[in-house]
Amino acid sequence: MKKITIKDIAKLANVSVSTVSRVINNDAGVAAETQDRIERIIKQENYQPSMIARGMVSQKTRMIAVIVSDITNPYFHELVAALEKKLLNSGYSLSLFDSQTALTLDAKNGVSVEVETINRIRKNHFDATIILGGLVDRISIPSPYLEALKNLVNEMPTIVIGSIAVKNLIHSENLIYLNRDQSIPIKLLINYMLRKKYQNFIFIGGNDSAWITKMRTDAFKETLVNNHIDVKNLTILNNNFYAEDGYNAAKYIIKNQIDFDAVVAINDRVASGFLRGIRDLSNREFLDFGLGSCEFFEESRFNIPRITSVDHNIALLGSTISNSLIRSLEGLTIQPITLDVTPKLVIGETC
Repeated sequence: MKKITIKDIAKLANVSVSTVSRVINNDAGVAAETQDRIERIIKQENYQPSMIARGMVSQKTRMIAVIVSDITNPYFHELVAALEKKLLNSGYSLSLFDSQTALTLDAKNGVSVEVETINRIRKNHFDATIILGGLVDRISIPSPYLEALKNLVNEMPTIVIGSIAVKNLIHSENLIYLNRDQSIPIKLLINYMLRKKYQNFIFIGGNDSAWITKMRTDAFKETLVNNHIDVKNLTILNNNFYAEDGYNAAKYIIKNQIDFDAVVAINDRVASGFLRGIRDLSNREFLDFGLGSCEFFEESRFNIPRITSVDHNIALLGSTISNSLIRSLEGLTIQPITLDVTPKLVIGETC
């Protein structure tokens, strides 16, 4: 059975496609008799208007583009789920663009992929874009990517979660920027571990080109210094954000006979990988040392052992982003986004 289109409705009603679109969008300017006829035909034909059909007159599709650098990362899929819940309830649809650049070591290819992603969004019918990760997270943002991002911001409201560098480099009313504070959560974790009498720390995970890694490691070192712990010979292994990287960190530490009694991981997955590596490659048990994670993932509730971690309240982050975007799209005053959330320490079994 042929799927009915807006053109079919227009033909049956003997009106133009734009008139049908006006009726769909409840716009004024259509005679009552014509509107009744079109609505009756739409109901008879069981026609479900597409986002494009809705946008023919209003120029709004109620479609939002969301860019992530790896949807398999729990941070991204938890945040996208929170965004989708709020935006769907407000009549918007999300289209996900997963660049997978978090997994590539080829910097040049990463730039071309993300620039192409932005260009594809610009060519299609989106009302706004939310950028959750990727090159926007770099301490030094590549100029071709920055140029593409400027073009995007010039054309539509764009929310960026990440590096302060973006806010400093792009000045536009269309740019809505949110900085996730990383200092308070990390200090909360380290101070807890210090109260448990751990002294000989190492830090594992993250990417040294990413702003979030720098902020977390800086807060880590600052807290140790403030507690009179020498950081000159501190072991910091910034290899990436995945379980495999935690495993490789364990392998490196064992091979090089690095002494420690406490480990701080960039997130729960790196922490889990480290535990697996220690168990596979050494005789140590997890009770022999303390392990804390800088970022809690919901999936970690079922880990054995449960990891002591910090909950950044991703649900609130998603709600804050959604509310700000909706205000922007509905023409209301855009206020700078502030994330008013107190991080929560999730006490597990690893320290």
